[in-house]
Amino acid sequence: MMTAGGTLLPALLLAAVLVIAPARAEGPAAPYAGPKKTVFVSTFESANMLYGAATGEGMSQMLLEAIMSDGRFVAVERLGFGDIEAEQQLGKLGATTAETAPKGGQLIGASVIIRGTVTKFSPKAKGGGISLGSGMFGGNSGVGMSGSTAVVEISLRLIDATTGQVISTSKAEGSASSKEFNATLYQRGDFQVGGTQFKETPLGQAAEQAIQAALAKIATGMENVPWSALVIENTDGAIYVNAGTNQNVKPGMKLAVYRKTKELVDPGTGVVIDTLIDKVGAVEVETVREKTALAKAVEGAPVRGDVLRAE
Repeated sequence: MMTAGGTLLPALLLAAVLVIAPARAEGPAAPYAGPKKTVFVSTFESANMLYGAATGEGMSQMLLEAIMSDGRFVAVERLGFGDIEAEQQLGKLGATTAETAPKGGQLIGASVIIRGTVTKFSPKAKGGGISLGSGMFGGNSGVGMSGSTAVVEISLRLIDATTGQVISTSKAEGSASSKEFNATLYQRGDFQVGGTQFKETPLGQAAEQAIQAALAKIATGMENVPWSALVIENTDGAIYVNAGTNQNVKPGMKLAVYRKTKELVDPGTGVVIDTLIDKVGAVEVETVREKTALAKAVEGAPVRGDVLRAE
């Protein structure tokens, strides 16, 4: 079966080289107008036991990186809060200089918490193929080709950080095919979900596709979330806002002013299930700095703690 010049073997070996071909890819989500909204990505749960907890941790880290690269959101850190709190405590104890010590009460609050569950994480969800076995080229040589498709699925929940209510739920999935399945790619001790080697596998390609689909679903869900900030103080009509260029606030932006009037607490659990607010005025942004903005009152007299919303 060897052709003249020995061309059959190289051709078959070339056919057995891993070729990753994503089954489908969702287009980029249409950007929504308005300032950047703040989100916190919680560590994903994992319903699939492949790689155990590392699956959820790796996938949530991939989503966080995608959100930070996307540019439409401000991602806040909470997983490393213990380290942040410890550093602030050093300043309080006088262990660091007053000029360099981080101050407490400066963390940006997230308006939405993103939670997810990895519901499917399979390097070979489906597939089959042929094997050109031993003896074909003499001895025990042979070339195996087994078509397979890796599949990753994520269940997402967007949660209002103020009330704990679920804003939206969705599913994101990705898949990638290869002409051969190499189990050793997924069994190495230094193999990490989200790492460089992982991204070179069909499973890694499927995961990246699922993350991009998740980002699109999050952007759509966030369209229903009003951007908000808080009044820091009102000094003789100069209204200071706790958001600036870091959240894409711009001069001329008009914001409605809301004041909390009552919290509705579940008598069974003691959890705040809703917050009643009344519109009490409006402001217009005049100047903007990195983390703050200065506004003037257009209507009403805002006070410290009032909620500002882009409408």
